[in-house]
Amino acid sequence: MRYKAILADLDGTINRGSILLPGVHEIYSKLSQLGVKWYFLSNNATLLAEGLCEKIRKWGLSVDPWQVVNSASVLIREIETVHREIRIMVIGEKCLSQGCSRAGAILTEDPKQTEAVVVALDRDFSYAKMRRAHKAIQAGSKFWATNLDVTFPDEENFSPGAGSVVAAIATAAGVQPERIFGKPFPDMAEMALAQSSLERFECLLIGDRLDTDMLCAKNANMDFALVLSGATTSEMLSESSHKPEYVFSGVSDLLQLYS
Repeated sequence: MRYKAILADLDGTINRGSILLPGVHEIYSKLSQLGVKWYFLSNNATLLAEGLCEKIRKWGLSVDPWQVVNSASVLIREIETVHREIRIMVIGEKCLSQGCSRAGAILTEDPKQTEAVVVALDRDFSYAKMRRAHKAIQAGSKFWATNLDVTFPDEENFSPGAGSVVAAIATAAGVQPERIFGKPFPDMAEMALAQSSLERFECLLIGDRLDTDMLCAKNANMDFALVLSGATTSEMLSESSHKPEYVFSGVSDLLQLYS
């Protein structure tokens, strides 16, 4: 058995919206019984890791909180270890603001007091929020983003993602984020690796995007398996200059590596 840990993306790989993709429950159970460790890595920061864990449990997967790492996890670790008491303006969901506050950040909506603007998917995004963020960045605030995913898969097709909100603010401010916490940067994979006590070659990252998931695996020096159940089509793969180690129609095909 080569890979002792699977680092799996969520949206487009494990689920589409609230729907668990076919075969996921079976492959998760089979590989877990073989002693394979599962970690779930998500750019989604509309929930904290513990909230994502509860969501995954509702799909019928027996998951512990230590198995879930998202872009909010990396942001919170950054605040706890480097930026305690930093004054931040959060453009995102309420739970993200709460997580930042618990980590030691001071929340503010005053552009003149803001030291860092944190931008994530915000389903109540408005011109007023964009204007506040714009003014803060113009005044010298840091510009951070949880991720740059323009869209994410849902039950019907795709919905606008955090990257769309980031793009609006970046266009207004005339600058790009100086820090991105999610994939394609390797922070989440590194957090999972540290928890696993395994070597990089023993871990396989699996996801549905070439520009985030595969690049994250490359940046973390891990093997990558692409699934064609989400954002990437066979045509897109054929046009890419970079190729994954494996290509599967869905996550259930992972069983081929253990037979």
